Amino acid sequence: MFKGVNKALLLGSAAVAALLVIVIGTSVVDRLGGGVADAARRPIVSRAVVFRDTPSGGIAAFDQGAIEPFQILEREKNTFMATSLRLLGQVRQTRSKAGPETPFVITRWSDGKLTLTDPSTGETLELAAYGQRNADTFAQLLPQASVPR
Repeated sequence: MFKGVNKALLLGSAAVAALLVIVIGTSVVDRLGGGVADAARRPIVSRAVVFRDTPSGGIAAFDQGAIEPFQILEREKNTFMATSLRLLGQVRQTRSKAGPETPFVITRWSDGKLTLTDPSTGETLELAAYGQRNADTFAQLLPQASVPR
């Protein structure tokens, strides 16, 4: 049926498309009132972070306006982060004029949950929905005093 089509490319494209549907679907459900947003929930700490790829293939995390990264992460150990940022970046390209220097916002809430938000599109990922280990990849970017032990 797909003669001459690279199967790996086709499967990879299907996986990216499925994850994009999940990201957009999560946002729609949250906006329609079916999400986990709680009126009593307050932000405890937030950090605006700009992400850039490094020449070695890692992910550099910068505070907004900073010249030097505050942390460089190995892509192989942070695949959830890389995938989330890629998907939110694709949504950003289609729905916003914001560029790569527009930060994403990581927020820890009073209920202990963690979110990743793209202010330019309004997309928010409830990171615990993808597992605590995946949420922790973003939690490590918050100031240490804010991360409960």
